[in-house]
Formats: sequence, C-alpha cells, structure tokens
Amino acid sequence: MSIKGWKKLTPLYFYAVVVLSLAAAARGGNSPSRGSILILLVFGFLSWGLVEYVLHRFVFHFDAASVFGRKFVYGAHLKHHENPKATDYLFANLQISLPIATLYWLLAWAVLGTWRAATYLLIGVVAGYFCYEALHFLAHHGRSRLPLFRYLKKYHLLHHYRTPDLRFGVTSPVFDLLFGTFRPVRNRVRSTDKKQEQTARPS
Repeated sequence: MSIKGWKKLTPLYFYAVVVLSLAAAARGGNSPSRGSILILLVFGFLSWGLVEYVLHRFVFHFDAASVFGRKFVYGAHLKHHENPKATDYLFANLQISLPIATLYWLLAWAVLGTWRAATYLLIGVVAGYFCYEALHFLAHHGRSRLPLFRYLKKYHLLHHYRTPDLRFGVTSPVFDLLFGTFRPVRNRVRSTDKKQEQTARPS
C-alpha cells in the first residue's frame, strides 16, 4: 500500500490513540472490577453491530428531500455504492464517525454514571468498528478460505449489486434478522441473476 493509501486509515490510527489514552486514564481510582471491565468490553463490542445497522439503514440510505441532505448521504455512503471498489470511499471518515463516537461515549457516561465505565464500553465499540473496517475491505478487495468470511463477503456484495434496501449488516446479519431486512444467500446463482448483477455493476 502506498503512502497515500495509508492516509486513508487515519481514522483507525486516531481511534487507536484515543482508546489507548482513555484506557490509561481510566486505570486506578474508581475503576470497575476486572469482571465488570470484561462485561463492558464484550457488550460494547456486540453493540457495534446495532450501531452499524442503524447508521447503514436509516442514515446512509436515507431518502433525503433537501439538497443538503442528499449531498450528505451521497458523500457519506452512496458514492461508495456508485464505485464499490474505490478505496477512497471505503473507509469511514472522522467528520462522520467522531460525532457518533462522542455521542455514544457521553450517553454511556450518562447511563452508567461514570466516565470510566463508559470508556471501557467505548473501547469495545471501537474494537467492533475495527472489525467492520477489516471485513468491509475484505468484502471488496480480499479473499478468504474461511467459510464465514466468504459468506459475509457474498452477503455484503448482494447488498451492493442486488438488494440495496436489504442486507445492511456487514459484520453480521443478526440485526437484519431481527428487523426483517435479512435475505438468505443462495449458493447457486441463476443465470438471470448473474445478468442482473452484471448490469448493476458500475463500468
């Protein structure tokens, strides 16, 4: 990857520094017990799937009426649908992700009553976000021998090329199942489906 290519990963560097700094600051004092920390990390990691689903379905595919709204949705996500292979549009940018991460941390602080507990929850969310970016990149540019990764790749590409109003989960189809936007992945693709997919693919 070129130097320019590495710059696209700036959000990942940024969040790595943020969570490491917050984790160091959260140690000691009234820090939660090890068991509580583990629960918070796991819950935060699992909650990423819901954050991902809500953003993808209700924000990034929002049918905006205003010019500003359409520009925002296009810049945030729809330009990625126009050219799914372009790495320039593959990774989330800080202008969008940072306000969301900040809001998540503040809400967690308000609910849990302590910024230290909210920090461990945020660390779990960021770990989920890192997994999302890795799986999203793999779906568009990678190959894997693992059946699970091959399934997730096919599932996501079906969202792009056949059902943009369905299959919103990237790291997992769990929330698609819960909210009625899941469709199964067939192992065999009919010739008519292949033609439709080729037609839907950008030139």
